[in-house]
Amino acid sequence: MSRYNLRDTYIEVYYKSSPEFERVRELCLEEDNWLRDNYTRENLILEEHTGYGVVYQESSGKPMVMGGVFRDNRYPRNVAKMINRLYTFPEFRMTHSDMTDGFRVTCSLIDELVSINTYNLYLITMQNRRGGKTKRWWDTWVNHMNIASEGKWKLGTGYIQTCPANVQKCWQNYVYMEMLSGSFSKWSPKNISHEEWIELEEGL
Repeated sequence: MSRYNLRDTYIEVYYKSSPEFERVRELCLEEDNWLRDNYTRENLILEEHTGYGVVYQESSGKPMVMGGVFRDNRYPRNVAKMINRLYTFPEFRMTHSDMTDGFRVTCSLIDELVSINTYNLYLITMQNRRGGKTKRWWDTWVNHMNIASEGKWKLGTGYIQTCPANVQKCWQNYVYMEMLSGSFSKWSPKNISHEEWIELEEGL
């Protein structure tokens, strides 16, 4: 049986901290990677999301992937970030041969989060790998995500700003999905090119 068998998954959506979710967070924080601080209690606050979901493997009870819907004053009222603070647990990290199947699990989480929200426009953003000057991982991500989502997401132009500082980490790659046609062009957010992004400081 594939580890990405959707019939062997279920999704729990959390709106506030709970013992069940904190056990999941503890598993996440066991990994000491470069994005670890994103998932601490200080930086991943469930109450700031309009739903934060975890996909579990039903047969084992293990968490597979998690992420939520987030909006603050940086975005218009009807625009939100999708799968904010996305994390895939090590056992369920994708290889080249099963990447599309893995993304279908992420897409099942997205579909669940869309079903409980009413935003007109969703963004998925991703910063480039630390120290990287190319978008190779992002290009690979977009390709498999496009297949897994059956083309629901449109590729954005350049980089969009996701936090106030003018540094690389605050300008991220993005795709978007309109629930109301024309929502993205009506917003028309500022973006920068890859060449402009390279010239910025990396940021802390």
